[in-house]
Amino acid sequence: RAEEALEAAYAFQQSIIDGVAESIMVIGTDYRVQLMNRAAREFSSQDIGTSESLFCYQIAYQRETPCDGTEHPCPLKQVHESGQPVAVVHEHYRANGEWRLVEVIASPLWGADGAFHGIIESVRDITERKRAEEALRQHTERLRALTTQLAEAEEAERQRLARELHDQVGQNLTALGINLNIIRTQLPEETPPPVRSRLDDSLSLLEQTAERIRDVMANLRPPVLDDYGLVAALHWHGEQFAQRTDIAVAVEGEEPVPRLAARVENALFRIAQEALTNVAKHAQATQVTVTVEADDGTLRLIVADDGVGFDPSTTLRASPAPLAEPDGGRGWGLLTMTERAEAVGGRCRIESDPRQGTRVI
Repeated sequence: RAEEALEAAYAFQQSIIDGVAESIMVIGTDYRVQLMNRAAREFSSQDIGTSESLFCYQIAYQRETPCDGTEHPCPLKQVHESGQPVAVVHEHYRANGEWRLVEVIASPLWGADGAFHGIIESVRDITERKRAEEALRQHTERLRALTTQLAEAEEAERQRLARELHDQVGQNLTALGINLNIIRTQLPEETPPPVRSRLDDSLSLLEQTAERIRDVMANLRPPVLDDYGLVAALHWHGEQFAQRTDIAVAVEGEEPVPRLAARVENALFRIAQEALTNVAKHAQATQVTVTVEADDGTLRLIVADDGVGFDPSTTLRASPAPLAEPDGGRGWGLLTMTERAEAVGGRCRIESDPRQGTRVI
């Protein structure tokens, strides 16, 4: 009767663990599998029955010795040494030879006397999850490479447009101005005043147009960025921004030595431009400080304002649809800055709280 009760208890115990979807094994200190559920038997690299007792490393890896090394650390040893549950990632081979990646979670099994009797090991198949993570990683890398290419193409197109404006429109405007001035000096004394007035007005319009063209060229590709570097370009842009918006801009820092690569300078300058644009559109600020810091091989650009601030988590989680609205453009700007930073191997962080200003780092 005692044997029947023991067998019934064992069968009941086996039926319970057989109902668990994850593979479960009870492993003794001698590495022998004392108990395993249906999922573990199906997942095993051995064709075994319920009564057959094999070593855990035979079942999982068809090895003749216990797992060792850093590639396949032995959970039994780790749990025995620490007395705490451990989680490791292993490569397993199913009975049909199929390779799978699994997460092994091992917990200590203590006896009534407090002695260590082995481990309870659960195995979760994470192959598909890891494949999805790898696909996502590769996709992210492709997107980052595409972002870099787009940024470089944008800068090249800006340079081309600025050059075309200078070589074609700028030179034509200069020639037109020379011609008009020659005509003015050669007008006879008896020329009617309305004609002289129209000529003077044309020269004035020509001057204004040339000035606008120079501004457009500078915004497309500031010559000061190429000639003098990032900090000088930030000083120039800060002055232009302050004149347009009546928001005071202070630029702090020195030019990095040695000078940054051109694509890094471009990215940082465009990030600062976008940050200042967001300040003008959303911050209701009166003061902006742009700081360039370099220490321990790390360059840090900080754009800080004293405006109304916002909740970054809400804005950054927002979907693209609402951000396309006129009052939701901040989200696109933050995304653009992040992509520009990542394209040159950097990071972009936003710190802000309602009514406490914003820092773009």
